[in-house]
Amino acid sequence: MINMSSMSSWTLEHLLKMDPIDLEDLVAYLFNRMGYSAHRTQQSRDGGVDVELMLEHFGISHRWLVQVKRYSDAVGVKEVREYGSLRYRDNVDGVIIVTTATFTKEACNEAAIHNVKLIEGPLLVSMLRHYCLDTGPRQTTGSVENTLQKEDNSAACTILRHNEAILARESVVLEGEKVTMVLTNRHIDFERSGGMLSRKIEIVRRIDVKDIIGIHEGSRDVFIVVGPRVITVLRIRPRNCGEIRQMFDRIRSDYMRGESLLRFTRTGSHIIILTSRRLVLLNVQDESIKEIRLKDIVGSEVVGSGLFNKRRLVVMESKDGIVRHQIDVDDAQIWNNALKEGVRTA
Repeated sequence: MINMSSMSSWTLEHLLKMDPIDLEDLVAYLFNRMGYSAHRTQQSRDGGVDVELMLEHFGISHRWLVQVKRYSDAVGVKEVREYGSLRYRDNVDGVIIVTTATFTKEACNEAAIHNVKLIEGPLLVSMLRHYCLDTGPRQTTGSVENTLQKEDNSAACTILRHNEAILARESVVLEGEKVTMVLTNRHIDFERSGGMLSRKIEIVRRIDVKDIIGIHEGSRDVFIVVGPRVITVLRIRPRNCGEIRQMFDRIRSDYMRGESLLRFTRTGSHIIILTSRRLVLLNVQDESIKEIRLKDIVGSEVVGSGLFNKRRLVVMESKDGIVRHQIDVDDAQIWNNALKEGVRTA
């Protein structure tokens, strides 16, 4: 902590002397202190955006774009109109223009039309004095970045990339541990809290949305089937399976573009999965896996008469001759019909 008695306060003169990139870092730092998730964009890819803001609570998220201008003259209507268009281009909730100067009357009128928020120099100074008391103008930008990095490490969370937004959060049990499942339009993160006395949050597992094959909803558990190469299954226990299903419905169009889940069942220590490309047999105990490509299946049938002679699914695979696989499933006839349809359309 810096001794405030020996540190000068923020002024416009200090801000006008800063390097433009340093000023962008400072504005991002300010919004982080205000409770937003803020980061400065890469200069080569910003597309007119200096800082991105996200605010998310209880599944409701807001995304704003910030343009920072180290000006001594008033910002005019042309700049407001130009940056205001970013709201429609990037489909965000709004745009904020921060300047060390002021805005013309015409610029203020234009901003009101396009939901552009304006922060003039005097207001920026007041905000810095209120939220950044421990970071003064005598510190270098590297110090600001180091301070921000330390805060991020002490309370790490899902880092949002360009055009990424948090869609929902849900408390679940993953492999016997209570975690928070954070769903974005690109990833699913499972976050572990450091405890009641710690602000630290650790991401214990991340899944790319594009790698999701499908989900299966059991009586109490939800199974997430993930690819694309070797199939893995994540078993989670939410408080409400219906809420998890709604979460995945929101991203269904993103993960249904490739391989899709057709059927799923668990019998004892085995999980049987049928996708649009393969039949997968997982042994939960020894974690062994057997995959049969649908294009290699030359036939299937149901054997057994029921009652004391359990009905089983038999799959014939063409592999150095014909290999017969006898599989226990919950309803052999339904599985046989689904398998034949999958082979036909594969």
